[in-house]
Amino acid sequence: RRPVVAGQALVRNGRIRHIALPHALEDIDGRIVFERGGVRFDELTASMGSGPVRLGGRAGIDGFALGELAVTAAGRDMQLRFPAGFRSNVDTDLVLSGPPGRPVLGGAVNVRDAVLLGGLDELATGLLGGDGAEAGGAPAADTEAPLRFDVRIDAPSSLRIDNRLARIVSSAELTLQGTWEQPVLLGTVELERGTAFFEGNRYRLNHGTIGFANLNRIEPFVDLEVETDVRVPGQTYRVMVRATGTPDGLVPALSSDPPLPEVDVLSLLLGDTRDPRSADLRAARSPELAQQQRFQAGAARLLTSPLSSSVGRVVQDSFGVDTFQITPSLGGDPSSLQSAELNPTARMLIGKRISDRTHVTLSRAVSGANRDLIVVLEHDQSDRLTWILSQNEDRTYALDFRVRHAF
Repeated sequence: RRPVVAGQALVRNGRIRHIALPHALEDIDGRIVFERGGVRFDELTASMGSGPVRLGGRAGIDGFALGELAVTAAGRDMQLRFPAGFRSNVDTDLVLSGPPGRPVLGGAVNVRDAVLLGGLDELATGLLGGDGAEAGGAPAADTEAPLRFDVRIDAPSSLRIDNRLARIVSSAELTLQGTWEQPVLLGTVELERGTAFFEGNRYRLNHGTIGFANLNRIEPFVDLEVETDVRVPGQTYRVMVRATGTPDGLVPALSSDPPLPEVDVLSLLLGDTRDPRSADLRAARSPELAQQQRFQAGAARLLTSPLSSSVGRVVQDSFGVDTFQITPSLGGDPSSLQSAELNPTARMLIGKRISDRTHVTLSRAVSGANRDLIVVLEHDQSDRLTWILSQNEDRTYALDFRVRHAF
């Protein structure tokens, strides 16, 4: 009725894997010691993700039943495909404690490096937890041994996106709580620096944070500001894009220097290289026409983006460029306020990263009267100082420098 087991078991080349995890605990080797009231794992080693793991602690035994848990696992330099969409290098010091009917996984995870492998949409199921349970929904059914979390995650300047479209470096201080079925993430991800290509424009990160404060599900709150330079004949506009809110309800705000109405700022971002002062005049005389032009530009993006993205991938792979985009637009006759005729135009953009700090962009209209080449060479001398040499569409040249100061 109350058996007592004493002795030891030698384990060679053992393996344990949970079906929900992408990696197994492999190469389990060492001695398990059975003693009165429990089992000790002080001399047990293993590996996970090609990194060494040392197991320790004990698990209580009361007759034939599992008792109080106090099992430790210290892993170093583990290469993991976790979270979803990332390739990570982490160190861990974890403790599984508590009664077997309500165990808690606690401790700390130090992220040495984590790189997003796919596009930005991978964040929905990875870092941002897009598949999390809905707030206020029915609670997940309890399992036989429901696992709870209390894990601190530190990532000092080690969360990265590095692909053809974006290069972003960020830090995170997070706490994983909740249960296995309904995890909760609390804390902040700080976007430190980065650049990204979108619709033919190269955006620079001014500031950005992703906060997690929802106690019912993983729901990020984004506060992000990026800027880009849009060059048109006779003028260069510095355009700022600000977005705040949750992914389901982001609220964007557009502004520019020199200042323009949001309708015209959007037109610049969508590739309209006509004189913005004329656009201001048209908007003042006919707001309905300005709205129509914005709708036409957006419709052109929706209709042609699948084709242009497919062509872009082929050109990138064939010629070794980092970015190739065709950004079409549909516009009416700028000389006529009442013209409803849609004239298709398009702009071709080629981007190439020369080094980690130097990038060149070539842009040219493939239709219309003005087909002069725009060339922009950007060099990041340091994290604070950037030089920009440009040949504009009107055959003029400019040399700008940008200084970043964080306070």
